[in-house]
Amino acid sequence: MATGWNRDHESRGITQGGKISQETFIDTYDPSVLRREQYMLYEIKWSNNKRPRQNCCHSTQTEHAEIYFLEDVFQKQRSDPSAHCFITWFVSWSPCGDCCKQIRDFLKEQPNVKLFIYVARIYWHKREINRQGLRNLMNIGVSIRVMYLPVYRYCWRTFVDKEDKYEDYWPRHFAPWIMLYSLELQSILQNIPSCLEISSGENQTPVFSLCVENDQQKRALTSANP
Repeated sequence: MATGWNRDHESRGITQGGKISQETFIDTYDPSVLRREQYMLYEIKWSNNKRPRQNCCHSTQTEHAEIYFLEDVFQKQRSDPSAHCFITWFVSWSPCGDCCKQIRDFLKEQPNVKLFIYVARIYWHKREINRQGLRNLMNIGVSIRVMYLPVYRYCWRTFVDKEDKYEDYWPRHFAPWIMLYSLELQSILQNIPSCLEISSGENQTPVFSLCVENDQQKRALTSANP
């Protein structure tokens, strides 16, 4: 095992070169299934360094990927506190309410950091603590969006291990779930009732349905087009 290789956060489905395996990416970032694992693909750009830092990590039983990034990854990468930093996360699940609070506290202490978050799914989207957490991040300038097809392609080209990899990745079949999660995210950020229902079908397969009952939800649907 190479020096500095973290068995907990950076081992399962991730190469020592910081790439995620093809199989892990396809399985983990598929919005039509509800995988329990949370993965993060991240990109750090510093104003005093033209070369971005790109890598992957995942949650463990004791620590979510967001907290590992803030307390470990960022602290090791930071060199000049005066330099502006642009961080992009591509996460298989949106941050939970507790993580949102720690992210907000971190950003208040780091005024030179700008955070962009792309999510494949929304974590326990009906729980108010999670909904309010995402709104709080938006209110301090964090950009939060659902991953859409060009983003999947970018992640494939940037973070997926090249061994036995398809030349390109354009999962058109994700489009219905991208739209559903985009609508729900807009409902969350606009503080209107949830529009997304997820239930268990045959063999515990998740069934997604849309519930639009009022004008507020209809306006959210209009603005949710990715």
